[in-house]
Amino acid sequence: MAEKKTGLAAALLDAHVEYLIDELTGNGLQALIDEEVDAALALAGKLTLGAVVTRKQIKDTARIFAAKIEFGPGLPEMVGDIARKLFAHAIHDKTEIGSLLTDQHFEDFTTQALELDTLREKIIRGVVTSPLYAEFASDLLYSGITGYLAQSNVTKNIPGASSMLKLGRAALNVAKPSLEASIEEGLRKYIAKAVQASTARSAEFLIHHADAEALKELALDTWDRIKEQPIGALREDIDARHVEELFVTGFEAWRHLRQQDWYTVIIDAGIDGFFDKYEDATLAALLDDLGVGRPQIVDEARRYAPSVIKVLKKKKLLEPIVRRRLAGFYSSPALQAALDKAGG
Repeated sequence: MAEKKTGLAAALLDAHVEYLIDELTGNGLQALIDEEVDAALALAGKLTLGAVVTRKQIKDTARIFAAKIEFGPGLPEMVGDIARKLFAHAIHDKTEIGSLLTDQHFEDFTTQALELDTLREKIIRGVVTSPLYAEFASDLLYSGITGYLAQSNVTKNIPGASSMLKLGRAALNVAKPSLEASIEEGLRKYIAKAVQASTARSAEFLIHHADAEALKELALDTWDRIKEQPIGALREDIDARHVEELFVTGFEAWRHLRQQDWYTVIIDAGIDGFFDKYEDATLAALLDDLGVGRPQIVDEARRYAPSVIKVLKKKKLLEPIVRRRLAGFYSSPALQAALDKAGG
């Protein structure tokens, strides 16, 4: 009797496996996809996000993948290869910069950026009061002063003045060769001090005159000059080596950022914001807000499922997968008890 039930269970397993494989590989697959998607969406309309997962579960997963997991060496190499291929793609030579962003979009972005008045003022003050700006302004003034003196019409219009200046400079060099260098150094120091003393006034002048309208006009003029250029024109200033180096630097900076508490706190805050909005919403409502509806789900399932199933069957992997999922039940005491009950 036991052997008979075991044989019956094996026969039922074989029949069940054959039935599912026929259903997955036959003409009824698309109908099966439609049926399962409809059933899943009906269920999604009854379940809320908070009932399915908790904030802590999502935060734990986010921390693992965003901050803790260490990616293998193949990832940066793969992304670097992709970046180089994208950089070298011929489409960049056929695509104008202006085709990626309309004039209205650029103007809107510019307007919104220029509305950040306090940030703009801080940037201007920071630049004008920096040592680099002071050095630049000092060198500019020194070159202007010395150039004016060297080419001034005053010395040209006075007979013999130019020769006298040259003679005087020669005499000074003979008397004290380092005097000219000392005068130059003194002039440079004087100009540098004058520039440093006037940086605050210069910043206020720029803030007053570089108002939003003036900067917007400058930005739009610049946009008009570059929008008809192909994206590939950027290769004149950026080559593949720069792209690779920028990627490596960015990847290392991101790895450092992942170790900071700020990174995980920001992620947690983002998840809290998401849950505050959708915790009590149904999964169907969440999908609707994300723009994912039945047509998109069905289309993607139909796009991938047939090809994946076809490959699994061709590699003789489909039947073992189905059998493995069902075999446990057909050898279980639950089925034996059911057969006993049916036989009884």
